[in-house]
Amino acid sequence: MAEKKAFYCQLDYEHVPYPSPVGAKNGNIANNGCGVCAASMVAENMLGISFPPEESAKLAKACGAREGYGTDLYIYSPVFAGHVGLKVRHTEDADDALRFLQEGRGMVIANTQGDRPEDGYIGVFSNSGHYIVIAAAKENEVLVWDPMYKEGSDRFEIPGRKGKVRLDGTDAYADFSVIRNDCKDRPFFLFWKE
Repeated sequence: MAEKKAFYCQLDYEHVPYPSPVGAKNGNIANNGCGVCAASMVAENMLGISFPPEESAKLAKACGAREGYGTDLYIYSPVFAGHVGLKVRHTEDADDALRFLQEGRGMVIANTQGDRPEDGYIGVFSNSGHYIVIAAAKENEVLVWDPMYKEGSDRFEIPGRKGKVRLDGTDAYADFSVIRNDCKDRPFFLFWKE
């Protein structure tokens, strides 16, 4: 599995404004910055460069990717990838994303859907839309870096999540079936080096 150089918890960045032109006027990285934190982790862990969440948020705002409640990775991912020297493509095919990871080609930012009351599903990595980094895969087990995870929290102990994630510090391990269910009908952004 991937060796982690940097982990960013968005909750540590309440002091960094990330206002939205159309939604969360008082937005900050803590409540709206999972996408920019995920991008920071991808850049720093894949490339060994410095790209902290403050810089990521500034780039997202500059390219128009800051939306009502978060970051539009369809807009941000190609700008971010070009800025740091990565390639990117997106897919809604979970098997495509898993193969990419199993082959060790790069890292993935996945967009979780959250809870789905219509079918009784409880989101494992979030109860609403959220970006997570899938850093690596070994067979069907994936390594996830969740920007909302704070060490010592009970984030994965609530009913519906308990037993689906194994933690080692800030590294979260889960079967890919958990990701497939969490990201139903949602995009995966695949990043790689040339």
